[in-house]
Amino acid sequence: MRALTSPGWDGERPWGSDDRDLNVSGVFSSGGHIALTWTLRPWRTAAGGWSAAVTTRLEAGEQMASLAADVRHFLDEGAH
Repeated sequence: MRALTSPGWDGERPWGSDDRDLNVSGVFSSGGHIALTWTLRPWRTAAGGWSAAVTTRLEAGEQMASLAADVRHFLDEGAH
């Protein structure tokens, strides 16, 4: 997984799950904030498939580090 924790990049930094059901893209903006867009697209090949997206805005420092730790913990719990 490509780290989204380094502030100050240009453009968009994408990440996606292996099955492409979940995609996250990060964009650094002025003022030291990061916009993360989370897109969920389960059952892409099924008729009537759907998607949902939400964007969260975080400070590039501690808020981003805290979110990264929470996501890592959540994913580790699901692996057991």
